[in-house]
Amino acid sequence: MKLGIWFVWLCILFSAAVSANAAEADNRVKPHIAFINPGYGDSGFWKDVSDTMQAAADQFGFGLTIFDSDRDWARMAENANRVFAMDPAPDYIIAVNEHQQGTRIVLEAQEHGIPILMLLNDLTEAQKQRYGRPGKELTQWIATLTPDNERAGFEIARSLVSAARDAKHGRRPGNICLLSLAGDSLTPASLQRLDGLDLALQRYRVLKEQRRLVVNWSFDEAYRRTADWIAKGGCLGAVWAANDAIALGAVKAIEEAGMVAGKDVFVGGLNWSAEGLENVGNGKMTMTHGGHFLAGAWIMVVLKDYLQGVERLRKNPEISFRMQSITPDNIETYKKVLGSRDWDQIDFSQFSLVGKPQQRDYQFGIESRSAEVE
Repeated sequence: MKLGIWFVWLCILFSAAVSANAAEADNRVKPHIAFINPGYGDSGFWKDVSDTMQAAADQFGFGLTIFDSDRDWARMAENANRVFAMDPAPDYIIAVNEHQQGTRIVLEAQEHGIPILMLLNDLTEAQKQRYGRPGKELTQWIATLTPDNERAGFEIARSLVSAARDAKHGRRPGNICLLSLAGDSLTPASLQRLDGLDLALQRYRVLKEQRRLVVNWSFDEAYRRTADWIAKGGCLGAVWAANDAIALGAVKAIEEAGMVAGKDVFVGGLNWSAEGLENVGNGKMTMTHGGHFLAGAWIMVVLKDYLQGVERLRKNPEISFRMQSITPDNIETYKKVLGSRDWDQIDFSQFSLVGKPQQRDYQFGIESRSAEVE
């Protein structure tokens, strides 16, 4: 009887040891990623970034820990400290050059020997010249994924001219008084969008910029500054907005002043937010540019390809992708996916370059011709 009991206990202990070893082996195989999110994790653009990243990470079997910084540079710095103090250390770090914190994080990752990928906001050219580039001087910096913000800024401005022309039934519009509302004066994405705006101002001479204001990506500040401009009698025919929150703040001020957004004043934004989509649908906004929050998923695709030895990433680790404009003409196509925000319905593996030797560049996007929605 005693021998039987001992045999049972030995079996239990052996089974527990096997399970523990299997779990340990699984943890070693499963890459663990730490994402230093500069924004909010429960709302807005950076929630969408985190959500798409999590969906793709789950599909690829990656472990993911997200540190939300709530658009506070001090908290972002604290989160970077938390990441580098993790035990065990993460296998990979994903960071953003927000609040000019990117250089410090890249250099510390290099010092700790932790591979890092930069997302959405890259180091500036001046920072790269001083500290180094991915895969070269900074060997632990393995990839960068950024959207073409300059093109987006240009296309927002162009949409304002097109809307004014359409309101004139195709006739050339007169001069359009433009109020430009920038996100901030430091972030690379903000500066690049303004570069695109400047190109549009050179191309479309009917756009007459009256004032360029920095509103810190804020609905409330955009509303207040637009309302102040109108109250002072400022000429206003269009608003170029660096994101949807800014555009919607301007729309509120326009409507409270007794004007009609989309008829008296044309407003264009960026982010593909749910509110932005609604206002494109009802005609109050000319467009919401974007899709770049899907970079959360795209960076998981890039990491998956890196782990599987895609040669293109070794030769050219700096990847840029085009954003897409949602307008009244194509909004119904996009609403099928964006309306639910159910990112699990997208098979993100289809965007990988693995097994596609003839395809040189990534084709990121969720337009109907490329996204297989289940």
